[in-house]
Amino acid sequence: MTTIYRPATGEVLTEVADTDPSDIDAVFARARAASEVWRRLSGTERSALLFALADRLEEQTEAIALTEARNTGKAIRETRAEASRMPSSVRYWAGWADKIYGTTVPVPGDFHAYTVREPYGIVVGIIPWNVPYIFAIRKIVTALATGNVIVLKPALETPLTALMIAEACREVGIPDGVVQIVTGAGDIGAALVAHSETDLICFTGFHETGKHIARSAANNLTPTIQELGGKSPQIVFADADLDEAMDAIMVGVFASTGQMCIAGSRLLLQDGVPDAFLERLADRVSALRVGDPEDEATQVGPHVTATQRDKTLAMIQAGRDAGATVAASGAVPDDERLRGGYYVPPTIFTDVTVDMPIMQDEIFGPVLSVMRFRDEEEAVALANSTQFGLAAGVWTSDSGRVHRMARDIRAGMIWLNTYRIVHDMVPGGGFGLSGYGAEGGLESIQQLTRNKSVWTAMRPGLPAGYPRI
Repeated sequence: MTTIYRPATGEVLTEVADTDPSDIDAVFARARAASEVWRRLSGTERSALLFALADRLEEQTEAIALTEARNTGKAIRETRAEASRMPSSVRYWAGWADKIYGTTVPVPGDFHAYTVREPYGIVVGIIPWNVPYIFAIRKIVTALATGNVIVLKPALETPLTALMIAEACREVGIPDGVVQIVTGAGDIGAALVAHSETDLICFTGFHETGKHIARSAANNLTPTIQELGGKSPQIVFADADLDEAMDAIMVGVFASTGQMCIAGSRLLLQDGVPDAFLERLADRVSALRVGDPEDEATQVGPHVTATQRDKTLAMIQAGRDAGATVAASGAVPDDERLRGGYYVPPTIFTDVTVDMPIMQDEIFGPVLSVMRFRDEEEAVALANSTQFGLAAGVWTSDSGRVHRMARDIRAGMIWLNTYRIVHDMVPGGGFGLSGYGAEGGLESIQQLTRNKSVWTAMRPGLPAGYPRI
């Protein structure tokens, strides 16, 4: 059994039974049998079941939002917004289920050639603890829409909404074994990745874990899709709409307690941006309401785990030790009921140099590091100065600069005069230590299916020019 703690207070929330490693073979046997059933349903039949799932999840929006807030510590205003969006996400992918086409190829000679897209079979999905409901929905529904079945492992600390999704799948009639949730620690995930019955791995999480997964998957040549961490810049030029940029900076790094792979944790300000901009930003950070995620007034909740809280606090101290200046620091709650919670003060650092750990390493907390730059060339160099390449934001009123920056920044997702906008229709992925492959839109359909080429001779026999043997 794993004890699940409530990040807001440190108290026990519930307990969840761990999957026994000896049961993994049985999990894959159920998945393989279910795969034969699921892949033979028509796309229209799979689509109808997914639309029914969307309706069921919509009915449970408030329960899901509350469970997610209690399990992760995310502010209820955020989990409610996320839970409200997900039925539309499910419906988007349900619409794809009967629209996955191959092509005909006009080959020379008396031959007919065409391609088909087929499901891999068993997808193993592994998701992190920071946004478990959204990641679980997207892994599950994209797999099912493309005709695959899925074995999903949520993070040890945050399995509750994934279990709710699995129950909803059963309630709407999705066949047994099509969606299986496997709970437990990292050894369970390692067993799934290494299993010979795994046909495709979709992983979202820490880049070092991604490296281990890639090495293990290579033993069976199992293909993988990986969205890993980031150290994303928000680049503000002097000609930008500074009020809009400030709002996006706040949401880009302090929402979700900074526990986002796309967090805009590096703020790059052109020299012409007035000091008053940074002063106003510091005032807003200092005034952030940090507290109980179930309180509607809370803007920043606790970290999901005590371990991550301690890591973030250590990174803040490392910034101080390296000589950076704390320009703003929010207040953690002093309520007796919340003193056992995993809270970290939202923090802004200035006087930062590019080689400092707070500018190079993913912190995964509400910490923003600020540097100045002179011109486009220096902005691009700073943006590309880490090993990560997941996302970036650029703020400018110069339309030519918008496209030059989008061309030159090494990142898989770039927002121009906005930030942190995502949609199922648009693929997202990373470069470098931020992973490979992309999920979303047509990219997901292509990566969750494999191509098969079929040739038919309209006149039986070898093509002209082939010598007989």
